Amino acid sequence: MKDKYLIVLDLDGTLLQGFDQYDLETFAYLKQLAKQHTVVLATGRPYRSSKYYYDLLELTTPIINYNGSLVHHPSDSKFKKQMHTVNKHDICNFLNELDSIFVNAFCEIEDSVYLFEDTKEMIPYLHLEGGTLTIGPFLTTLPSDPHGAILVTKEDSEEALLELSKKYSENSFHLRIWHNDDLVISEVYSLHVNKATGIKTIQEALQIQDQKVIAIGDGHNDIEMIQYADIGVAMANGHEELLEVANYITSSLEEQGVMRFLKQFFKSKGQ
Repeated sequence: MKDKYLIVLDLDGTLLQGFDQYDLETFAYLKQLAKQHTVVLATGRPYRSSKYYYDLLELTTPIINYNGSLVHHPSDSKFKKQMHTVNKHDICNFLNELDSIFVNAFCEIEDSVYLFEDTKEMIPYLHLEGGTLTIGPFLTTLPSDPHGAILVTKEDSEEALLELSKKYSENSFHLRIWHNDDLVISEVYSLHVNKATGIKTIQEALQIQDQKVIAIGDGHNDIEMIQYADIGVAMANGHEELLEVANYITSSLEEQGVMRFLKQFFKSKGQ
């Protein structure tokens, strides 16, 4: 009997280039794999901007959104949704402390988006299709605690951001800086969850602890799942800290790294 695997795949930088470019051959191959194995998407994106790719792959499995802060099953109402949040008052206090380096921010509760101010630099990150948008100060607009927040701060604000976030890192949230050009983009996220905890939730819910985990990603937010997996794979274009912990490094996204690794792996297993 052939072994069945749980294959967990990041989206941006792993399967997607830019915000929406994907390789047709890779997706066709993954659709075939999903008929034999358990294929799961694990992304920092909300569900509304990952649904297209979930449907394109014809998946019938749970999905990990917001880096593990939301784990749900789009086609199974009996699956118990797992949601984790960050205290909205802590987020508001942190934004107040940013003072002169603050530019803008938004929070999300499932597919509802709460934008602090309506400014153009936020547009590429909002993924509004399929969601609702509310604009205004978070203390008045947020109806409950969000999954986290995406912050935009001024150029060269990394050190100040990290210093100001220290007092929250023991009992409230962590800060991940994941992009900086003219402005610095960073993410406030829950202490208690990551993509690895999302995988564990799915394993327990589907009772598939016996399936070995293959996880493939490229970002800093993939470190925990790569370490958790039996076979942790980093893209060649991946974050330097991810490359250090991966069991394997595959080709880059542009060189079809996901498909290349999986084809070689299953060939070696006689599958």
